[in-house]
Amino acid sequence: MVRSIFLFAAAAGAILAFSPAARSAAETLPPLPSAILPDAWGVNIHFTDPRPGEMEMLAQGGFKWIRMDFNWAGIEKQPGIYDFSAYDRLMKALEPHHIRALFILDYSNKLYDNGLSPQSEEGRQAFARWAAAAVRHFRGQGILWEMYNEPNISFWKPHPDVSQYTPLALAVGKAIRQAEPSEVYIGPAVSTFDFNFLEACFKAGLLEYWSAVSLHPYRGGPPETVEGDYRRLRLLIARYAPKGKRIPIISGEWGYACQQGGMSEETQGKFLPRQWLTNISSEVPLSIWYDWHDDGTRPTDPESHFGTVHNPFRAGQDPVYEPKQAYISARTLTGFVSGFRFTKRLWVGAPEDYVLLFSKGDEVRLAAWTSSKTPRQIVIPASPGDFDAVSHQGLALPALTADMHGLSVSLTDAPLYLTPAKPNDLLRIAAAWDKVGLEIPVAAPARVPVTLKLENPLSHTFRVVTDGKIVTLRPGAALSAGSTLDVQRTPDPKPLTLTLLVDGMGKLQQQTDVIVTNPLQVVVQPIESDGLPVRLENPSGDAFAGTLKIDCTAAGKTTTRTEKVKLADGKQEQTAYLPVTGPLADYTVAVLVTDADGRIQLNVPARHFQAYDDFSRFPAHEAPADYALVADGSASVASEQALTADSPPEGPPSPGLGVLKLTYRYDAGWKFVRVAPKTEALKKIDGQPRSLGIWVYGDGEKNALRLRFIDREGQTFQPGVPDVTWKGWRYVEFAMTGKDSFHYGGPDDGIVHYPITLNTFILLDSAGQKATSGTIYLSGPTWIE
Repeated sequence: MVRSIFLFAAAAGAILAFSPAARSAAETLPPLPSAILPDAWGVNIHFTDPRPGEMEMLAQGGFKWIRMDFNWAGIEKQPGIYDFSAYDRLMKALEPHHIRALFILDYSNKLYDNGLSPQSEEGRQAFARWAAAAVRHFRGQGILWEMYNEPNISFWKPHPDVSQYTPLALAVGKAIRQAEPSEVYIGPAVSTFDFNFLEACFKAGLLEYWSAVSLHPYRGGPPETVEGDYRRLRLLIARYAPKGKRIPIISGEWGYACQQGGMSEETQGKFLPRQWLTNISSEVPLSIWYDWHDDGTRPTDPESHFGTVHNPFRAGQDPVYEPKQAYISARTLTGFVSGFRFTKRLWVGAPEDYVLLFSKGDEVRLAAWTSSKTPRQIVIPASPGDFDAVSHQGLALPALTADMHGLSVSLTDAPLYLTPAKPNDLLRIAAAWDKVGLEIPVAAPARVPVTLKLENPLSHTFRVVTDGKIVTLRPGAALSAGSTLDVQRTPDPKPLTLTLLVDGMGKLQQQTDVIVTNPLQVVVQPIESDGLPVRLENPSGDAFAGTLKIDCTAAGKTTTRTEKVKLADGKQEQTAYLPVTGPLADYTVAVLVTDADGRIQLNVPARHFQAYDDFSRFPAHEAPADYALVADGSASVASEQALTADSPPEGPPSPGLGVLKLTYRYDAGWKFVRVAPKTEALKKIDGQPRSLGIWVYGDGEKNALRLRFIDREGQTFQPGVPDVTWKGWRYVEFAMTGKDSFHYGGPDDGIVHYPITLNTFILLDSAGQKATSGTIYLSGPTWIE
């Protein structure tokens, strides 16, 4: 449920959280990109010596950063002797255009570790000495030094291994800090959001040395789908960051290849500005688009089509490369916001509709679009007046006029840029209104004050409404107001809408989410011989005392049990049993959790449970006839796998349940196996289940478990559960709502279009593409709606 708080608040001159002025006094790190745009945006290149006219064209596109390999093997060709001349030439070429460099400290050197990625102490120290020499040589030139490139995939030789990466990154961090402590060091530049790799880096202490966490958020879906991943990473960084140190996220490489997955140059041209705008609204201070120009001309090669310009160099022509729509989009956006700051996203009623506000002194500008596939009619809060409109390709559009109700706009999936023809009072107030955080982390239960400020940016008086009263705000005067939010230990983010009512002008809104850092969660397990188990999970380990009330309805009969719960500090779960006669294949369960004072902490509404398959019909030690075991991933990576009906020595999780045994062995590389249903009855999914629950007997090998289903539009979803770090039986649930789930194909919008079909019952993916082997068991799969 969305809760609204009506305020008259906001901060004058909103400053991006990643600007130097917004940093904590405890932080002594050098500045990252400034909040003045377009300093937030750049592009990958693959050269140290630009062709004639190339740097001029790159600069005209508005790119303020380049990201480039800083190749160890090409610099240290004799032990301890470094030749930086190629990069000296590149820095000299960048200087006239005021373009900064992000250099990647990367790869191997045949002088050490037989040309593999550094893994011996000798190799690590040689790499660290080279890195320190580099930062000394280029000190004071505003370079960001990035630790390696995608070490979580095949760029780390012979195969990815975070236990080899972290000591190297630590050695480099110590060497850089000793050599030039004012230089900026970032990492780990992982491919996609590899949270296991990232958390291993954080646990190793790398946040002590990194000024920012960089990664490559590639995805098949639209740019806006990154927001949930950024949130998860922000919270993870906050958990491990040294006290008083703020560590932003950098999008170090991310693009979309034309000719891949139906991507056209037109869509690529829309996705570039949407990516950059989504990142800037997510407080990502630097976004590097991949790639500057197409790396080839082969029609079916994705690597040949990431560029903002085409591949052939046109010597003597102007421009020297043929621009693609992505280049024109970059030039248009960077020109539109040049000299402006991003202040905030204005909430206009739906999560798919984006209205971003930029300001420079008294001037304001807007960028607006929708992630919906169909146009959306919205009203942007604004004082009456005309607005100039420009397309994402820089084309002048018919002027728009705001009336007393605001500015009515039809949003599409292409960004629209809007500039008031004259100063717009309501939008100037919006710019002066303090920006709410992207989320508000809270340890519950708590009463959370939410306070914002507003300083009158106008030369005349206006009035605002607070607590049902009209308050006058004179020029230069400031107000602050807020409200208090009661937060309980619920696991789901709580949307919070903040509203500013300006008397006679209109309504301004922002939205954020309240994130409970110590949530309680309820897991209803399949009915066992002695009853229905309900597990209360307490991941944070914060103490809790209260009552668990369970209602189970089956065959028209309801059974109820109330049980006291006491979780001491550090205790993470407690299971209660509701006596019912089983086994049952179809039943409904509701759960209520209250604290010791009777306050509701969790109210889990009735959920319908229906058995999917009990596996008991399959002969022991034989392959189950209704399921196929499919080896997937890279065809060049060898694997062995077998699926049989069999139980572990401890037996099934509950008497009478059938069990499937999955044995596997993968060589290093991209490999996974899929257990796919063969029959239409097993592929069919009735209704709209929210999840699939299943017992998994883990082997502790840390491999990834996933489910795969397809909606009616041909969109494939692949939800997962925590990696298999446990041994023995554990009941887990695959969320099937589409929210924050990897998806591809079809409309690729992340929305589940029912009906759906089951493609893969269980998918087991190797952890970090490492060689792995083991055995897991599966039992009691149940649809939960």
